[in-house]
Amino acid sequence: MQFPALIVVGLAIVLSGLAPVVRAQGPPPSPQTLPSPQILPTPQRPEFVVPSGLPRYDLAVRIDPAGRKVKARERVVFTNRSKVSVSELVFHVYPRYKVPDKDRKKLAKTMEVLRLSPEEAMDTVGERMQVAHVFLGNRSARFDFDPRDGTILVVPLVEKVPPGGRAVAVIDFTIDLPEQWGRWGNHQGITYLLNWYPVLAHHDDRGWARTPFVPWHQPWYQEAGHYTVLVDLPAGQVVASSGRITRRQDGANGWQRLTIKASPARDFALVCSNRFQTLERTVGSTLVRVHGFPENAGNTRRALDYACEVIPLYEKWFGPYCDTEFEIAPSFFGWNGNECSGLVLIDDRVMRLPTAGQRYLDHLVTHETCHQWWWNTVGTNGYAETFMDEGLVNCFTALRLDAKYGRNGPLITWPKGLSWMPTIGREDLRLAGYYGWRRKGGSGPIIQDLGAMGNLNTLFSLAYDRGGKVVEMIHNRLGEVRFFAFFHKLYTDYSYKTLYYADFKRELIAFDPKGDWGRFLENWVEKHSETDWAVQHVQVGPASKTDADVRQVTVELEQRGQMTEPTVVLCRCPDGELRVPIWPDRQSYEVPGAQVQRQGKRWVVTMDAPGQPSQIEVDPDHALLDAQPDNNRWKPEISWRLTPLVSPLDLSPQFQAYDRVSLVAGPFVDQYARAGFKTGVQRVNNWQVIGWAGTEPALREAIFGGEATLFHTPAAGWATGFFYEEGLYNFYNDKRHSGGRFFLRRRLLESSSFIVDDPVFYEFYYGLGNEFWPGDDGRPVEQYLGAVGARYRQNTQFPYWDPVQGEIFEIAAEYGNALLGSKLDYARVVGQYGLVRKVPESWGILPNSRFALRAYGGWSWPDSASLFRLGGGQRLRALDLTSQEGSSVWLMTAEWRFPIWREINRDVLDHTLSFRHLYGAAFYDVGQSYLKGHWGPVVHGPGFGFRWDVLLFSFLERATLRCDIAQPIGVRGGPVIWFGINQVF
Repeated sequence: MQFPALIVVGLAIVLSGLAPVVRAQGPPPSPQTLPSPQILPTPQRPEFVVPSGLPRYDLAVRIDPAGRKVKARERVVFTNRSKVSVSELVFHVYPRYKVPDKDRKKLAKTMEVLRLSPEEAMDTVGERMQVAHVFLGNRSARFDFDPRDGTILVVPLVEKVPPGGRAVAVIDFTIDLPEQWGRWGNHQGITYLLNWYPVLAHHDDRGWARTPFVPWHQPWYQEAGHYTVLVDLPAGQVVASSGRITRRQDGANGWQRLTIKASPARDFALVCSNRFQTLERTVGSTLVRVHGFPENAGNTRRALDYACEVIPLYEKWFGPYCDTEFEIAPSFFGWNGNECSGLVLIDDRVMRLPTAGQRYLDHLVTHETCHQWWWNTVGTNGYAETFMDEGLVNCFTALRLDAKYGRNGPLITWPKGLSWMPTIGREDLRLAGYYGWRRKGGSGPIIQDLGAMGNLNTLFSLAYDRGGKVVEMIHNRLGEVRFFAFFHKLYTDYSYKTLYYADFKRELIAFDPKGDWGRFLENWVEKHSETDWAVQHVQVGPASKTDADVRQVTVELEQRGQMTEPTVVLCRCPDGELRVPIWPDRQSYEVPGAQVQRQGKRWVVTMDAPGQPSQIEVDPDHALLDAQPDNNRWKPEISWRLTPLVSPLDLSPQFQAYDRVSLVAGPFVDQYARAGFKTGVQRVNNWQVIGWAGTEPALREAIFGGEATLFHTPAAGWATGFFYEEGLYNFYNDKRHSGGRFFLRRRLLESSSFIVDDPVFYEFYYGLGNEFWPGDDGRPVEQYLGAVGARYRQNTQFPYWDPVQGEIFEIAAEYGNALLGSKLDYARVVGQYGLVRKVPESWGILPNSRFALRAYGGWSWPDSASLFRLGGGQRLRALDLTSQEGSSVWLMTAEWRFPIWREINRDVLDHTLSFRHLYGAAFYDVGQSYLKGHWGPVVHGPGFGFRWDVLLFSFLERATLRCDIAQPIGVRGGPVIWFGINQVF
């Protein structure tokens, strides 16, 4: 866009984050507490039955944050608790992981979803651990790495260890700490060590479980152990770790030695920083300690508040917390939260959330703290049965937050006066992703390993979302008292053991023999069966002759799924409501105010309603995972909102109600530099209709337009729709830019961004006018066109906001004639190819810089018609949109993108907008147009630009704000300035 659009973009950015004007309403942070001296007397520890023979780990560790190096000696005592002899010891050594070349694109795309660049979080060097020596007893021992998985260390034993026998191994190793986000590293003053030392693989009668490392989740499957750790590190470092610091000694040259005991614990993790400030509070028998940076003090206090709220609640639900200390600290790992034994790590971006995001922080602390009961104390097979901790914890988190904020309370709570800003209900966010995954054809059992799931979307949809709702349906069936009695029993019986799905199933059947739990779990967990209650018909009778306020209402329900779950029918009236339970195991029965009759898979409910009903709804509390929540209501309901600024976030699927139609309307600005008034109506994952009127400054026009899309039509992964925009008036001349298309698109890869089109797709279209899709400004307006065509895009560049690597290929071809509505018969083909490559560090020029190259070309027939523009913010940037038009064009671009200021990390507007990096770009565009048998002048366009890498709401959206200035050479004209979002290519 040209210079006038700068005001539009600036307005969008400023209005999207005015949070510092007024602070958000919500619970105040806890009062100031004193920094911890690291070692304090702790209350008496709760009693647990600890299994005998758990492994013992004694570590002596030296952490050098300045040198980014860890040196350690580990002594491991293994006791064979199985019934078979052991001839080798098998360890997981996760820091030896190196991303295979074939997995880099997939992992980069995963990081993109997390709003991280591979430069920030992909360790391409890998193999950060070096194992120097292994000793068995006092003798040096041979060791090998599994040839199929370099993260598995195998130590053959001299003699087999019989059942009940022991083996002792000593391992010397070092770890190089990359300056990147991840499980082990050192970044911006924090050293973090998660899953960093050789840990024994799980062993039982079947032998050693050699589970692979999965970088995009937590494949941990290991026994709890007893840890004693001696840590040498600089004296200014404040440590957060598993276990308790039992001793601190001053060392020479400004170092310190800490003795830490964690016994027993599922793992041992540690983070440290010389910038941590510490708050603490004792709740019950647990000392809770939260560390944070000074600039995030408000969220540090809130995290302490939330932890102190949930620990007593979980102790009431399940049993005592497993230790006497619990810590929370920030780290840099990319996903939002991570559980460790006795320690929860919160991503730095979450700790920097605006005040409006405090409920998300509450959600995260609630979820990760719960893992101290379900993962740390009660262990699981994280690789093969992720549901066994994540599904349970997802349910418990929902129950706690439902009680505190309401079932679908907003996750983002803007301050008074800004309530019109985008927000999302917690349940909407939780389930919109699941139902979207189902609409795309997703299916499968909850119990399957991470390798079979293959990606985060499937994992979250199955183990977290579906799994959490399955546990909630157990809650719905058992009732609250019996539900928590069951989980209290599990916690007591399986503390410091491993709870498998088979155990869970057996225990639930034994706990409630009449509950038909075998069939329930087989259909919901082992298969992908569903329940689908529907309100089929409602008949409202006249007022009662004896009581004018009472009306007889007859409701016909139908069960269209495989699983008939117990539920409730709600009749809502102006002066009250009536709830009628639906018990599938009964044929006919009466309850106060209603009768229920079952007829196969239909239920007829006759009730005496306390007035004229305004709504009839089945499963009003959304206790079930209903296959089609739309048909649960008698009358359709709309979630609507008027706002003074409609942004792309307001219309994105992630910000819509998952179970009803959503409507939003108000003034808008968007990524295409349009501004005006916009209305959007949609049923998320099904259809969307948007209309607008306003102005497009880059084209100097007043406009109106609209678009409609049917998603997953005619099949999953497809979209059918239309787009049209009419130029009403041009403020400078009589050339108006209008047009649109009907299309059928196959979405091969959907964008995770709110503002970026699908990166990989092909589509067929029928277009009219001069603009066939949003942002299609490459067609002059001399002729009105009508054509059929096809279009293909494959964009493997990552990340989308500022690619560091990858390629883009686009091509479109179309044919038009009078029968199709065109003023001339023509053929038109346009395409481009671009690539981005990092500059090799061996070249010695600025690190983190990259080269980008592009070739663009277009051809059309006849050659007497101008069907291409050479100039524009996406093409030759030294020309405006009206210069050098032709029937054919070619363009070449070379661009060097280099850092000017990295790691800015400055937040404004109460952390709503964050500036991460500032890059410069030196570019050279050169191109030429052809018309009526003659080539125009070759236009050279050297230029320079700035690129601001910005984050919205910490991790919600990420974009590059672009400003380019270029001077044409070869034609007359002064410099041209363009503004835009994200890189040109």
